[in-house]
Amino acid sequence: SRPHGSTLHVRDVLQRQLEGVLAAGMQPVTGEAFVDHLQLGTPLADNAVLVSFDDASGGQYTNALPILQRLGIPATFFVMTVVLDRPNWLSRDDVRALDAAGMTIASHTWDHHPVTRYGEKDWATQLVKPREQLEQIVGHGVDLFAYPYGLWNQAALPHVQAAGYRAAFQLTEQPQDARLPLLTVRRVLTLPTWEVPTLLARISGNHPVG
Repeated sequence: SRPHGSTLHVRDVLQRQLEGVLAAGMQPVTGEAFVDHLQLGTPLADNAVLVSFDDASGGQYTNALPILQRLGIPATFFVMTVVLDRPNWLSRDDVRALDAAGMTIASHTWDHHPVTRYGEKDWATQLVKPREQLEQIVGHGVDLFAYPYGLWNQAALPHVQAAGYRAAFQLTEQPQDARLPLLTVRRVLTLPTWEVPTLLARISGNHPVG
């Protein structure tokens, strides 16, 4: 059937791309290790790479986690909390299992509205409460964040900082903020149509891979 075939295709593409990353000599690292390097200067290999997943679709547990474990790759999961325990999305138990498997659990807002459109009442709902929910689920601190659609503006940065995040990730469309580079870390959004050479070329500039 089409859904089954589609799942197999996505799984095969992910495995092929990740195997290509490893074959190229890159060393996947945890979100914490990557941010420790940026913030504190903690040493990382020159060929370190951060693998991340956004939104909290159920396939990230059923399809991606077995591949990550088989290849020995840590990854960071930016979780949108409004969908937890809904059909076809991650459950709270899934999030706990990802954390227990050595993956980094991070926040991706409550319902994926871009921070560039927030009013004053939205910051607590979209930034603070999701972090607190995730901390309750995994039983420890959660201090990494990814902007929905990669979008941010100057007005958002103080709110992200005040919500308790030490690093926040955008995409590649904008340069990092000169004053708060840790709140505007750039990522490459990979596409399932990319063959391994294309993927490696896109991340050769030492950007994390999304």
